[in-house]
Order: sequence, then structure tokens, then C-alpha cells
Amino acid sequence: MRTISLFFSAFLFAGYAAAQSYKCQGVDGKIEYSDRPCADGKQVLTDPTKKGASFKPLIAPMERLKTLFTDYEERLCEREKLATEIDVANRSGAMKAAPDDWKAKQEHLSQLNDTQIEFQDKASKITQSEGPESEVSKELRRFRTKLRDCGKLPELPPAPPKSAKPVPAKK
Repeated sequence: MRTISLFFSAFLFAGYAAAQSYKCQGVDGKIEYSDRPCADGKQVLTDPTKKGASFKPLIAPMERLKTLFTDYEERLCEREKLATEIDVANRSGAMKAAPDDWKAKQEHLSQLNDTQIEFQDKASKITQSEGPESEVSKELRRFRTKLRDCGKLPELPPAPPKSAKPVPAKK
């Protein structure tokens, strides 16, 4: 009977000890377990004082997203402008007329496309836990609209109205 009692006590103690563990992630991504709350600068992945797993980000998602915008805005805007320029040249036939002149620009656009993919991956990691109607997701949509505006061509002045009567040619 005494053996069963000790065995049962060991399970209760092990369960209590596990329940009092904090799971923390450092800036370097290393996971640590502790019986004390996470140190400053570390993300709390599991907090025994709360029911279930919790996640307390070091920086609020909106702040992380705005920092991401600042880091990528210039390159992404350059990408939009270059993509528009190449598209117009392709439609007008300028690329076919001088393909060597456009090769460097196309290669640079390819590099900027990789930058855009990198940005999208990072932005989706920030917004995915927030939901599509969150302020963070709405801010991301506003930023994407702003980027599209970077690549827009300036509007041309309106064409002069055509007169109903043809102007006779002078002889």
C-alpha cells in the first residue's frame, strides 16, 4: 500500500511541476523552460498562471508591421515603378526593338520580385493570427494600395475634343 501511495504522490508532484513551467523564446529563437517567469526581452510561449498556452509578443503586431513597411517601402515602390515601365515597353514594342537595353532592368525586376515575396512572407506571419478584418490586416491592405499607386503612370492631359466639322485643308 505504501508503494502505491508513493507512486501516486510522484505522479501528482510531476504534474504540479509541469504545470508550473514557463516556456520562453529568446530573440535568437532558442526555447527555454523555467520555473520562473520569462526574463525581459523574451516571448512567453506558455504561462502557468493562465489557462492554456499563451503568446505575448515582444512588440505589438501593428508596430511590427509598420517597421516592416519602413524597411521594405522604398524597394517595393521601386519594384512597382519598374514593373510598370517594363509593361509599357513590352506593350509598345520597345522591348522587341532593343532587347539588350531591357535585359538589365528585367534582371533587377526579378531581384525586386524576390524582395516582394520576402516581404509578403514576413507580413503574413504578422497578420495571420490577427484575422482578415483586424486593424493589422486592414493596414496591410492600405499599404499594398499605396504601393500600387507608386507604379501608376502620371495621368495624361485629356485629348482635345474633336470638332464635328472637319477642318478643310488649305491649298
